Amino acid sequence: MNTMLEPLLLPNQVDLSENDRRTAVAKLDRAVRKGTLTPPQAGDRQDLLLEARTRGDLHQVFDGMADALPPRGLSVALRAVSAVWLLTCVVQFVIWVVLAAFGHFDWPWWLWSDIGLGLVVAIVWWTNESYYRKTDVLVTR
Repeated sequence: MNTMLEPLLLPNQVDLSENDRRTAVAKLDRAVRKGTLTPPQAGDRQDLLLEARTRGDLHQVFDGMADALPPRGLSVALRAVSAVWLLTCVVQFVIWVVLAAFGHFDWPWWLWSDIGLGLVVAIVWWTNESYYRKTDVLVTR
């Protein structure tokens, strides 16, 4: 899939970056410093982190840790809102081109809804992405 659309449509299948791994290690270290994870537990989770390839694999690493990853509902919402936005963009653009082909060339009226929906997608994406950037998490076990 296109690397630009993958974070929007398949957020859990995005490859882990070095920054994602550093942030995950910082979350585990912070949990050890707070005393919510023991060093051996954190070591086991770091071993899982080394094997993790995608952001979806982090669910196993952070099992039982609240706010370490975005809720599944947020990931589903990101996928749904992004798909609706992309479909709307394509359909409106095709209609605009067809109208222009028949002599009804008008200013790009479809930009208003595309920009508005794009803003909603950006807000949901930013919220989803913020879970991968923060280092303070809670352990619920």
